[in-house]
Amino acid sequence: MLILLLNSIFENNCLLENILYNPKSNFTLRIFFMFLFSPQRSASHLLILLCIIVAGIGFMFPQFIRLYGLNNWFLTIGDYPSFLVQVVLFQFLHGNILHLLMNSYFLYTAWVELEARMTQNRYWYFFITTTIFVAAALLVFASGSNTIGISGFCMALLSYLWIDLYSTRHPMASQILIMLVINIWIGLVPGISLVGHLFGAIWGIVWWAIFRNWRK
Repeated sequence: MLILLLNSIFENNCLLENILYNPKSNFTLRIFFMFLFSPQRSASHLLILLCIIVAGIGFMFPQFIRLYGLNNWFLTIGDYPSFLVQVVLFQFLHGNILHLLMNSYFLYTAWVELEARMTQNRYWYFFITTTIFVAAALLVFASGSNTIGISGFCMALLSYLWIDLYSTRHPMASQILIMLVINIWIGLVPGISLVGHLFGAIWGIVWWAIFRNWRK
């Protein structure tokens, strides 16, 4: 709900429109807001902005990462409201600047392909369901770890793109598959969540299958 509300504000705010389209407004400010909130990419831009804000808090206050990275601590002690906050925040937290930049760059570039394949509303539902699916998998298979980062959703986007291209025998499908396999394999590196990468990829294929059947 928070994401949808912010998205609506960014798309309909008169002040924002004045900055974007008024030639007398500051040029640098206009370019900055065009990058962040152009309607064609407002979905990915909003996720990137949330990653920057929440990750920035984590960089300044490392205890924030320990508290709100996804783990089973709050579930164990029965603090369910704090656990729900974990589920909301863990994907936006990142371990370092490189981690944040890599995931942000992927979100930014992937939306170019995905906007031709799903509406923004479907994109948000995809994000929310991926969050729930990956969080559940982490609690079952990696409950002792403290997982952060939006890589699981990035993997879901990548696998969705692969299966959609493969279904039409697109020549790019094999290249996307190689990227997908490499990114799952990267999950074997210590400090990177194999469960998050793998189950994110699984959900992308499941999500594609769900909407293929609905279209039929």
